[in-house]
Amino acid sequence: MENIGGSHSGGGKMTRTARWIVADAGLLKPEAGTVGLDKVRVDLWIAHDDEERELVLATDLKHALAEHRGKTVGTAMEVLREWDHETTKDDVLFLVRRVKFVSAFEAPEGTTCGKWTRVVDNWGLKGFFKASVAGGWCPVRCQFCYLLGLRYVYQALALNVGEYAQQIARKKAAQPKRLTVVNLGETGGLLEWCVELGIPELVQAYVDATVEAGVTPYILTKRALPNLDLSKAHVGISLNSTSVSASVSPGADGPGILLDFLADAKRQGASTVVRWGPIFPGYDILYESQAKRIHRMGLADRITVDLLRFSNHHREVPRWRDRGFVFRAHKWQEPAPVQRERFAWVRSLFPEAVITGCKLDAEAALPWVREGLIQAMPCACWV
Repeated sequence: MENIGGSHSGGGKMTRTARWIVADAGLLKPEAGTVGLDKVRVDLWIAHDDEERELVLATDLKHALAEHRGKTVGTAMEVLREWDHETTKDDVLFLVRRVKFVSAFEAPEGTTCGKWTRVVDNWGLKGFFKASVAGGWCPVRCQFCYLLGLRYVYQALALNVGEYAQQIARKKAAQPKRLTVVNLGETGGLLEWCVELGIPELVQAYVDATVEAGVTPYILTKRALPNLDLSKAHVGISLNSTSVSASVSPGADGPGILLDFLADAKRQGASTVVRWGPIFPGYDILYESQAKRIHRMGLADRITVDLLRFSNHHREVPRWRDRGFVFRAHKWQEPAPVQRERFAWVRSLFPEAVITGCKLDAEAALPWVREGLIQAMPCACWV
């Protein structure tokens, strides 16, 4: 390891979930087509070779660390812990140069994502396409988020939009009939991080590159970004009542702000969906009030319902297991009869809407389709 430049002078841009920002020096290369890097104060640069090291020095940026590609996270943590021995991966945001963006989201076979979505490759794989723009959890930090149960436990945001544009265009040319929608927010939080860092132009760049490739970008967010051109996008908001959000996702924008954001996208011409929930038991009156608001704003045509569920390693599992949760479709969740009651109740609130569920147990949910409580597809991840 080699430190280049002066001594570290303290934390960089403080965010709700990141004390330190580490950046890949490859983002300084012209071919990366990087967007937004000039807006962010970087604490530590990772230079993987002499060329990248010289780029850091030439731009008068300090604290560059030379190391081998593929060991960025571990090596950076060694340096950061020298600066503050209490630093954990939880404190760090990695600005990365992604080398592979677009791939199929291979939802587990037992879920509706694996059973009910269209085939996305030449070997019969079902699911949807995602772009790995953000990795790890987002700054909203919902207690119920399945990403909090993953073992890798770090946060990353890719800024090399130029290379994304090339990759999405090549992927579309190779699979023109299959690649119709790409999910920009499945495994991280593109909009949430861009709000946090003050780089809305990064969102617009990803949206524009996707549209130019002839693919519909899908963005799902708990934070609003005004003044975006979303006329050719598919836009969703992850919505809950104010009281519920205050206790389990305090970093989210209020429901009024999110609904205004979605309404503006719809006026522009975007297709829209409200991803409602997770539905917490015992708050019916709050959800009923919110349903009326959704109707008044003309956003009740498509609703994807999220029910409370946790990954197997999630820290919240023990206390919810005592409430009768069972392990099905790769998640801890309420029993199927209880879930059916929730969907019947949502159907009563939105009798004319297209209602779908998020990552349901496909075997349990099929009778609900036959009853007319939900539709099989498209869910929030499809237009």
